[in-house]
Amino acid sequence: MQTTEPHIRVGAYALGVLGSADTFRFEEHLADCPRCRLRAGEFAGVRDGLAEAGPPVDPGPGLAERLTAAVAAGRRRARVLANKHTLQLSSETVQPVR
Repeated sequence: MQTTEPHIRVGAYALGVLGSADTFRFEEHLADCPRCRLRAGEFAGVRDGLAEAGPPVDPGPGLAERLTAAVAAGRRRARVLANKHTLQLSSETVQPVR
């Protein structure tokens, strides 16, 4: 993990996903950082909950593509609705001059 900000590693440390060298460096930081010690303790519940949830599941091929398509579709719907709302407002507020 190549970061100069050790505080952002607390989640990865608590979940046990840091490599051995990064774990060693983070534990050195942890000795002097009460904020990170507190956060690591808070993450322990997350780690335990994930362990109870069961083993990781293979998401299957194409997950990233399906997620990207779903997000793009949601954004398109939001733009269409926003444009429709704007047009409706403009037609209600613009009165013909007599």
